[in-house]
Amino acid sequence: MAEWFHKVDAWHDFYVFAGTAAATLMGLMFVVASLGQRILSTEEGSRATRAFFTPIVVFFASVIVVSLVMLVPAALPSALGALLTALAIGGLIYMFASGAHTIWRTNELGLDDLAWYVVLPYLGYAAIGVSAAEIWMANSSGLYIAAASMLLLLVVGIRNAWDLVVYNIQRGSD
Repeated sequence: MAEWFHKVDAWHDFYVFAGTAAATLMGLMFVVASLGQRILSTEEGSRATRAFFTPIVVFFASVIVVSLVMLVPAALPSALGALLTALAIGGLIYMFASGAHTIWRTNELGLDDLAWYVVLPYLGYAAIGVSAAEIWMANSSGLYIAAASMLLLLVVGIRNAWDLVVYNIQRGSD
């Protein structure tokens, strides 16, 4: 077990940095939402908030949660695996419930939006599930998969936030 704790501890700085980055970016989403309140307060804006803005905050929150879970001192692989499994299942359920896939389809958005708002987030949460299984079995590959899924959710959140800011700026100039 000492070897496992050493492997997890080697990732300490990564999780501190990733969690801090996600928390900072989540705070910026509140600024974005407040700047776009004129558009977001409409009925269409409300649907867009549920389908696009809120998931970005959830992606950042997921990275924060994974970071905190992985920073728990001397956590057994089974405990880490169980917590990550719960997050993966919750993330997948949330993605389905957010309706991003339905809004993408009904608004006839492009394939790039399908990839960034729907497919990649599903892959990120599925990867957390895979990492949970690997970590449960004390395989260090799970640590790499968890890190990759966190990076994926961070990049997706950053890209989608930028996309929404640009979209709101363009709509505001109409």
